[in-house]
Amino acid sequence: HLGAYLVTIEPKTAHEGVEYHHEGEEFIYVLKGKLSISVGKNTSLLEPGECIHFNSALHHALSNPSAAKTELLVVLYIP
Repeated sequence: HLGAYLVTIEPKTAHEGVEYHHEGEEFIYVLKGKLSISVGKNTSLLEPGECIHFNSALHHALSNPSAAKTELLVVLYIP
C-alpha cells in the first residue's frame, strides 16, 4: 500500500498521533519551514526542497524547531 499525506507541524512542536516505527519505507519532502527528523541514532535538519527516504521499521521522530509552521509531503509504503 502506498499513501501520500500533507502534514503540518506547528511551530516549536513535535509531530504526534502516529506510530513512529512500522513496516515499510517512508519518504518526506519539506515544502515549507524546517524539519528536525531523527531516524534511529541519526538526526537531520531539513529545509524546503530537501527530502529524506528511510526504512520506517527504524524508530523515527519529527519536530518543527522553527517559529513558523512546517509543511511536509509524506509518502508511506507499507507492504
